[in-house]
Amino acid sequence: MKLSICLGVQHMEPLKDAIDGFVDAITEIDRSGNKALKAGTGTAVTVGSAVTSAAVAGAGSLAGYAGMASAVSTMGLGGATTAIAGAMGSSVTGAAATAVVTAAVGGPMVMGAILISGAGATAYGVYKLSNWAGKQIKTLW
Repeated sequence: MKLSICLGVQHMEPLKDAIDGFVDAITEIDRSGNKALKAGTGTAVTVGSAVTSAAVAGAGSLAGYAGMASAVSTMGLGGATTAIAGAMGSSVTGAAATAVVTAAVGGPMVMGAILISGAGATAYGVYKLSNWAGKQIKTLW
């Protein structure tokens, strides 16, 4: 139960990163590296626990693919993988779409790396963009 509560909070992180970036611009602090590291680490935990859970549940050699489907769902990225699979010419949705995309990028290890680095890059970008906006507003004062 504790893990699901922790993962549920992850969905609010981009908003928190944006607010922190804006406030930090006013106080002239830069925590962009910390934000990226935190997002990447959180995603690594999500992916790792999803793959482990799939393996323990008996997914066998498909544990990586099942875990990726679970992690993508937990992170709220199911629609994105369905859209990507559709752009590749597939009509599958849900976990099947995640499996198609995971196979296309090179397997579960590569997909995990993409998710982890993408989360870190997104946190960094959101923070830096709002930090820049805060600096622009600060110059008006």
